[in-house]
Formats: sequence, C-alpha cells, structure tokens
Amino acid sequence: GIVMSMYALLRNAAKPSMRDLEVAFQGNLCRCTGYRPILEGYKTFTKEFACGMGDKCCKVKGKECGGGANNTDDKLFKRSEFQPFDPSQEPIFPPELQLTAAYDEESLVFRSDRVTWYRPTRLEELLQLKADHPQAKLIVGNTEVGVEVKFKHFLYPVLINPVKVPELLEVCETEDSIYFGAAVSLMDIDAYLRKRIEELPETQTRLFQCTVDMLHYFAGKQIRNVACLGGNIMTGSPISDMNPVLTAAGVRLEVASRAGGRRSVHMGTGFFTGYRRNIIEAHETLLGIHFQKTTPDQHVVAFKQARRRDDDIAIVNSAVNVNFKPGTNVVKSIAIAFGGMAPTTVLAPNTSKLMVGQPWNHALVERVAESLCQELPLDASAPGGMIAYRRALVVSLFFKSYLAISRKLCDAGIMPPDAVPQKDLSGADKFHTPTLRSSQLFERVASNQPNHDPIGKPKVHASALKQATGEAIYTDDIPRMDGELYLAFVLSTKAHAKITKLDASEALALEGVEAFFSAQDLTEHQNEVGPVFHDEYVFANGEVHCYGQIIGAIAAANQTLAQRAARLVRVEYSELQPVIVTIEQAIEHKSYFPDYPRFLTKGDVEKAFAEADHVYESSCRMGGQ
Repeated sequence: GIVMSMYALLRNAAKPSMRDLEVAFQGNLCRCTGYRPILEGYKTFTKEFACGMGDKCCKVKGKECGGGANNTDDKLFKRSEFQPFDPSQEPIFPPELQLTAAYDEESLVFRSDRVTWYRPTRLEELLQLKADHPQAKLIVGNTEVGVEVKFKHFLYPVLINPVKVPELLEVCETEDSIYFGAAVSLMDIDAYLRKRIEELPETQTRLFQCTVDMLHYFAGKQIRNVACLGGNIMTGSPISDMNPVLTAAGVRLEVASRAGGRRSVHMGTGFFTGYRRNIIEAHETLLGIHFQKTTPDQHVVAFKQARRRDDDIAIVNSAVNVNFKPGTNVVKSIAIAFGGMAPTTVLAPNTSKLMVGQPWNHALVERVAESLCQELPLDASAPGGMIAYRRALVVSLFFKSYLAISRKLCDAGIMPPDAVPQKDLSGADKFHTPTLRSSQLFERVASNQPNHDPIGKPKVHASALKQATGEAIYTDDIPRMDGELYLAFVLSTKAHAKITKLDASEALALEGVEAFFSAQDLTEHQNEVGPVFHDEYVFANGEVHCYGQIIGAIAAANQTLAQRAARLVRVEYSELQPVIVTIEQAIEHKSYFPDYPRFLTKGDVEKAFAEADHVYESSCRMGGQ
C-alpha cells in the first residue's frame, strides 16, 4: 500500500514537494517499520531533497559521505543491483483488456439474490429511481455504506451509483459563489478552491480557505480521492469534519425530486432533524452545494480536535462565521457550529444572540465561555465519553477562533496591535509538520568481506524486497483449492451465561452452507485445549465465560456466505449470577482464583543439593536490599 501510494503520487507529480509526500501517506498506517525510514527513502523524489545534515553535509564540503573517512555510507544497496527503469513497463491498466468504452457511458443494472445496483447516466433516470425506491442509498466513494455493510452487517436492497450523472459532477462559478455537484470528489473540490484562493482577493476566499484547511484533516488522501461532499452531508455524522463549516456558513443546497422538481434549502438552524436525519425528503436527491464568497467584514474559521492529527475522527470540532459592522470590531451577526456535542451538528443560537452588537474583545470571550457551557452541557451518559474534556474543548476551540479572527482584525488595523496579549497569539496557530531533516549512516565494510560474515553490515529485512514489490504471498493470495470451504465462528454475545438453546437450522438452510460444528460434535477430550493444562475449550461447553468466546463454527462455500450464516445461528442464554466486575465484589462472593498460589516443580531441590559433590554459594543484592 505504501509503495502504491508513492507510485500514484509520482504518476501525478513528476517532482512532488515534501507537503505532497506527507499528504500522500495520510491514509497509510504503519505500525512496524515506522514512518521515518519510509519518508527518508521517499524524500529523495521531492523538490526539497537534501541531506539531513544541512550545511554540514559532507557532500556540500566536497567530501565523501561520513567526513571523507570512507568508513560510513548512507546507502543500503547499489542501483546496479536492480533492473533499469523502463517507463514502458509501468503497471497501468492494460488497454487491451478494455474491449469497449461504451459500457462506461451506459446505464447499468447488477442484481444478486438480495441487492440490486443501479448506475444511471441521466438525472431524470436517477430521480425516477429515487421515486421508486425512496430508501435506496446513493453510493459514490462507498466510504460510509461500505463500512456499514462490511462491519455492521447492514443490508441495503437497492444501491444507486450516480457518478455518471453530469448534473452531480458539475463545477461552476458565479459572481458570488462556487457551485459543486454533490458527487464531485473532495480532492477535486480542494484543488479547485486552492486555485481560486490564489486568484481571488483574500477577502472573498475566507470560506474557501477554511474549507481546504479542514479538508486536509478529513480522513486520508485515498478517501478524499473518492469520497464526495454530498455523501458527507447526507450521512449527517455528528462528528463530521465538514458539516460544522457548512452549517456555520449556512451554505445553500440544491435538491430535486421527480414529483416536486428543484428547490433550495440552507444548512443551518433546523437542517438536521435528528441522528443522521435532515429535512431533505427520502424521495429527493441532493444535486449540489453553493460555497458563497465572503465579504471584507466576514471571517470564517474552523478547528478540529482528534486523538491524532491525520486520518482520525474528531472528538469535537467547531466553525465560526462572523460578520462585523463595516470597518469596526462590533459583531453584526455570528453563527457558531459544533460537532461531537450532540446527536447532530449543532449551532449555539443563544450565545450568538448575546454577541450581536457587542465589540469583539476579551470581555466578550468571558461571556461567551459561560454561555456555551450552559447552552451545550452534554449529558454525562453521552456516547463517546470524555464528557468533561469535550465540554472544555467547546470553550477552547472558540477561544482559538477568537484569537485567529482577532489577529486578522489587528493586521487590518481594525483592532489595536496590543488588543490580544502577545503571549496568547500563538494559540491561533495550527500545527505545521516540521521539515524532515534526518540521515542514517551505515558502516562501510571491506569489499572483500565474505557474504556470510554479517559484522558491520546493515541487513535488509529478509522479506523486505518481496513485500515492497508485492511478490510476498499472504493467505488471501493463495489460490482456492477445489472443494475448499470457509469457516466462520459463532461467537458469544454474553460475558457470563449458560447456553440454553443452540439452533443452526436457519443457517443450514442457506444454499452453500455445508455444516455447523459445536461442542456436541466433539468428545470431552477432543474439545479440551491448552498449552500446558488443557483447561480451555475449542467450543464453549454449556457455559460462556467471556464475550466473543467461540460457541460454534459454520462451514460454507465462501467467506461472505459463511459469515452471513454464522450470524443466523440462534443462541439463547440464561444469565449467571452473581455478576462480578470489581475486586470488592469478588471478595464479597469469595470468588478467588483456584489453587492459588500454584507451583510447578520438577525434582527435589533439597535432595539435589545434599547429594552434590560441590556447592557454590554467593551473596547478591536485589532491589536495594
């Protein structure tokens, strides 16, 4: 995956920058090698590539790497060891496999026994499908529905892929806004807005700048390449990165239906009606989004707090859209939106109301902090936990917004330069990834040192070349054998219970399901397992002792079918008492680990010492005693 991300970057930019490199790997998670050697290797492709030693680099001084002593090197291999690069052999999609391009322009329908997939090419066709199937899901990048289907096991009988409908891919600009079709990818939106930010006056592009800043932290580049803004709006996640920005800005949406034609709605107060629900009707389709250009007295900023900077969901995010009275720091109107503080993206209308007509200063911040705590209390039982932290983030992110906007007002001469203490101004800064500056040197060994002598040689990981070239064979790469079946486990949904009923009849009725196995199919001895003491079971035998304990297994023709059948196995339980989750409860019910302490002994130590010809004694100090 890391190799293919770099390959894709080089296909799109012959000489990428370090920023391009960092963005390209946002979606690649590496928990074994670590990112330093990966980025260090790939930085050689970038414009800024230079030795991590900077001005002290040996080559700058005209010396050999390592100070000219010829005893160190910064290379693990010689280029001559590999085949020369041949551009004609790049692994593009083989053109000869595409019989005709006609299928790419036609309406298509795929049907299975449970799901029908439509790909319309005309808006009228799309609207008719939504009229016939109001609950159908529209799929563009499949970044949300794909997760729901694969991991949450949702079933959507009708899926519609609108990526060939021109009206949903439209990008156009007017005097006061830019319009993006609902199916335009996030990366295409990002690219177009960045282009216009360079060309238009700064006062008109503040919403655009806020958008591209937030898109940088929106999932990873691989997701942004296929995901669309329309999907993000319609999914309505309460921790969406973009919905607070769009809600605070009050962007205008274009929707259409077969019966009602086209209409416009605004994101803002009342748009979200509940968890993942909004005012757009089930039979309607979101066509596009208008990003309005800002005015000289308007400022839009947004911030996101997550567990890590890249490729992570928000804990809390916020967006502030404020209009000042011309040439002053007096608030004319303001919208403050938050994600992660309710089942939907929420505004703070009461706080906004008290700010209208007030000067933008530290005294106002004090009043806003108190108001936000009252307006967004967040119940102690709210999903996601971290209640106190999230409440604190609401105030912290607004204060960060206050600092960012104040700095712009100071720069414009609207507020005095000392309106915000100098020590506070850095609070408005966003994190900037420092430039990668590192070098790794290796000892240079004699050319006649035998290959079997590893001393001083940097050793490449035994499987590195196969993994990097994609030649390594993993389980899923092994061809399926004739008659091979897939095994899927039936797992316990209780932590401490007695199994009263185990019924696999519904699962076995599915075509392609061959068998169901449980403890009843094994003898007591066969069902016992364990490394030393056979005190565990292959399949739970009458009782389950933890959530996820294996109860049974389905054998079926393929993975999808086996896992589907496993979910159909009916298991009934009787809860066991007492429920013990604390040490105090364990003491109360005398629930102790059996046979403790347990000793494993072999032979007679005292006898061995007594019969030994020689005994060596020494004193030692342990633990400071």
